[in-house]
Amino acid sequence: MTLRIDITGLPLEQVSFAASPLAELTSMLHVLAAPEHHPQMMAWAAGVRTGLRPELAERLQEAEFLWRSSRADFLLPAQPRETWAEELDDVDRITDEAYVTSALVTTCGSNRVRFGGSSPLTDADARDRALDQAQARGELQEAFAERLLADPQAVRARVCETLEQCASAFFGPAWACVAGRIGTDLRVKTDLRDRQGLGAALAGPPGRSRSRPGATASWWTSSRTTPRARERRG
Repeated sequence: MTLRIDITGLPLEQVSFAASPLAELTSMLHVLAAPEHHPQMMAWAAGVRTGLRPELAERLQEAEFLWRSSRADFLLPAQPRETWAEELDDVDRITDEAYVTSALVTTCGSNRVRFGGSSPLTDADARDRALDQAQARGELQEAFAERLLADPQAVRARVCETLEQCASAFFGPAWACVAGRIGTDLRVKTDLRDRQGLGAALAGPPGRSRSRPGATASWWTSSRTTPRARERRG
């Protein structure tokens, strides 16, 4: 998944390269949900799906709108942490209103949800619009939106548990295969930025990021952490 961000005029000292474990996990979930978009990863996706427990496979399907075509904002941390567990804790801290709005954007279709100053959790008209748009996308989207609006805390807990289960099911082994390369990429880009400027950093090394004229940069999400079980709070 490619993200394009216009950084025209941004001071160099405000540009840094960081890694988000949670973003990398949801990149993998995106591949599992839409392997046809990533032909080079189809064998990996097929192997993971074959090994998934039926319950986890069902959980991933019911929430795949959060990462299939686009990703909910809370799955792309603005301030990456060292571990995905810390990033999930940050997600837990956002308000229900922010979580629900972000989740509905991806469930109902990017750029189709407009609530203005109204929250679909408290405003009946905003709620009805969200449900109508989710229904237009399909039965699964409608069911997810209904559950989300009826009991956001329950849905948040279930999504969090689903992501936690992914760590032991496939994320840990997959991460072990790519963590070293991602860490190297980050170090190389930081060094290039310091020695040759941002253009050189975004132009290479190949495979993770690229730049184009006009100072519009695009890069793939990446992460860096040692997989571990997430501590549960009482």
